Amino acid sequence: MKVITYKWSLVMFLLIAVMAGCKKEYESIEVEDERNIQEYIQKNGLNMQVYDTTGIYYQVTKTGTGSPIDYTQQLPVVYTVKSLDGVYSSQDTIVNHYANYFGYYSPASLRDLMKEVLKNQGGSIRIILPSRKAYGRGGNTSLGIPGNASLDFTVSILEKSKLPEYEDQMIKKYLGADLPNYTKSEDGIYYKISEAGTGKEIKTDSTVTVNYSGSFMNGTVFDSYEGYSSQVDGFINAWKKILPLLKEGGSVKFVTPSSSAYGLQGSSSIPAFSPLGFDVKVTKVGQ
Repeated sequence: MKVITYKWSLVMFLLIAVMAGCKKEYESIEVEDERNIQEYIQKNGLNMQVYDTTGIYYQVTKTGTGSPIDYTQQLPVVYTVKSLDGVYSSQDTIVNHYANYFGYYSPASLRDLMKEVLKNQGGSIRIILPSRKAYGRGGNTSLGIPGNASLDFTVSILEKSKLPEYEDQMIKKYLGADLPNYTKSEDGIYYKISEAGTGKEIKTDSTVTVNYSGSFMNGTVFDSYEGYSSQVDGFINAWKKILPLLKEGGSVKFVTPSSSAYGLQGSSSIPAFSPLGFDVKVTKVGQ
C-alpha cells in the first residue's frame, strides 16, 4: 500500500511540474497597451507625450484662447476617433458633434485630460487612450468599439460664442461654387429660389403640401418626403422664414445654421449644432 501511495504521489508531482512548465505567462493590460501605443506612435511618426503616470499620450495641436473649459457648461465639441488597429473608425466631423454639458462627456479620462491640458475653449488636441482608460475589456457595443481597444482621438472644443461663424464657414464650403447664386438672410440662412410660384401666397398660418429633402453638410440625405402637409407654424424656424418668400408652385433651396433649425443640441436624428440643407417644392397651399 505504501509503494502504491508513493508511486501515486510521484505521478502527481510530475504532472504538476509539467503543467507549471507549460503555463503561459500573459502580459498585463498595462504592458500590452503601452506596447501597442508605442508601436502606433512610431509607425505614424507622431510627436506625443505621456500625461503623468496615466499611460495617456497627447499632443496639443491648437492652443485655446477662449473662456476656460467648464464642466457645467454646454460646449460644442467636434471629434474623430479610431482604434489603433483600424478595426473601428469614425472620422466624419460633420456628424461627430457633442454639445451636452461637458461634465457628461465620455470617456471620463478623455474629458478630464482635455480640461487639464487644453484649459481654454477654442483649442484642439490629439489623444491616445489606452484601452483600460477607454472602454476596457467590454468595449462599447452601441458604438461598435471592440474590447481592449486603445483609441486615437482628435478633439476640438469650439468657442460657443463663435459657433455662428464656424457654421457659416461650413455652409459656404457646402455650397462651394454655387455660393454666389444664394442670398443670405439676416438670420444667416442662404437661399436660392428656383421658382417663385404663381398660386396662393404662403402665410405663417397657411397649410402647405410639399415635396422635400434634407441633407447634412456632408451631402447625406437624412430625410425626404413627397406630399407632406403641415401648417407653416409647425416647421422649424428656417422653414417659417423661407416658405413665405414663395407662392404655391414655388421651389427653393436653402441652407440654415443650427440656430434656425435644431439648435445647439440637435435632436434624436440630427447631430448637435448641425447646419442643414433643404430642397423644397410647394405643391399646394391651403388657408
